[in-house]
Amino acid sequence: MIFKWKTRKEKLKKYSNIPPQQKLEWIRQMNEFFAKYANKKTRAIRQKLREAR
Repeated sequence: MIFKWKTRKEKLKKYSNIPPQQKLEWIRQMNEFFAKYANKKTRAIRQKLREAR
């Protein structure tokens, strides 16, 4: 039997050790992806949220 399954807490701990610069880069890439492939309705909602800030 395999007893080395990682718990959710262990996985979160592993991914929380990513450097801040790398996290920001990942977030930027996600935003670019969503902006590129979003439909008009989603783009309008995102624009309204940006303007609300």
